[in-house]
Amino acid sequence: MAQGTVIVVTGASSGIGRELALQLAAPGVELWLIGRDQARLEEVSTLAAAKGAVPRVAGMDLSDIDSAARFLEENFPPGKQVDEVYLAAAITLFGEVKDTFAEDWQLAYQTNLLSPVQWTLHFYKGMVAAGAGRIVLISSLAAHAGYPTATIYTAMKAGLLGLHRSLVHEGKFHHVDIHIASPGYVETNIYKRAVFRNTTYERVMRQIQALGFKVMTATDTAAMILTKVRRGKKQITLPFYASFFVWMAPRFPFVIDRIHAKILESFRQPS
Repeated sequence: MAQGTVIVVTGASSGIGRELALQLAAPGVELWLIGRDQARLEEVSTLAAAKGAVPRVAGMDLSDIDSAARFLEENFPPGKQVDEVYLAAAITLFGEVKDTFAEDWQLAYQTNLLSPVQWTLHFYKGMVAAGAGRIVLISSLAAHAGYPTATIYTAMKAGLLGLHRSLVHEGKFHHVDIHIASPGYVETNIYKRAVFRNTTYERVMRQIQALGFKVMTATDTAAMILTKVRRGKKQITLPFYASFFVWMAPRFPFVIDRIHAKILESFRQPS
C-alpha cells in the first residue's frame, strides 16, 4: 500500500470490517475506522497505528442517515482524497417473515442498504472527479441464493448486488473500480448481536452447524477478499461452496430448494 493512501472502512469495530482495516493498515496509510463501538474502534486504531498507519476513529450509528450525511460533508468535502472505501457495516435478523415487524425492515434497510448506498454515492462522485478510486461492497451468499428465516437480511444484501451489477460498468468508464464480496458463513459477532424473532442465538447456531458448511474466520475472509480485489476481480464469492452455489442456483434451483427446506425444517423444530 502506497504511503499517503486514504482508506475508509465501515463496520471497522468487529468482524470482517475489523480484519479488513487491520490488513489494510500499512506505513503512511490514512485509515478511517467507522463503527458503532467506540471502545473497539480505539483497539483497532491502536493495532493499526502499530503497523504504521495513521488511524482516524469515528464512532457512529450508520443507520442514522442524517448524522452520517453531516459527517461525510464535514470530513470528506469535494476535493478530499479518498482512494479506497470498504463498506462492511451490517446487522442481521433471524425469524420467519410472519414474525417480523415493520421497524425490523426499516432498521435493516437503513443499515444494510441505504447506508452503503449513501456512502457509495458520496465517495463515488469524488472518485469520478479524481478519475480513480475503489469501492468494495460487502454483501452475502444469501443475496445470490436466498436464505429463508433471514429474509430481511437477504433482501437488503440483494439490493447491494443490484447496485454493483450496474455501477461496476459506469465506474469502469471513469476509472473507478466497484467490487462486491459475497461470503458464506463467517464467524463474527453479527450473529450474537442479531435480532431474533421467535428463535434464539443458540437455535440459529445449531441450525447453521447442522447444514455442515464451512464457517470461515473473519481474518481468512478479509485476506481472501483483499487478494481477489488486488487481482482485479469485481464479483467475489467465497469460500468454494459459496462460488459453487452462485453457479448452481440459476441452473439447478431444486438443489437450493432442498437446502432451504432443510433450513426451515430445522428452524421449526421445537427447541
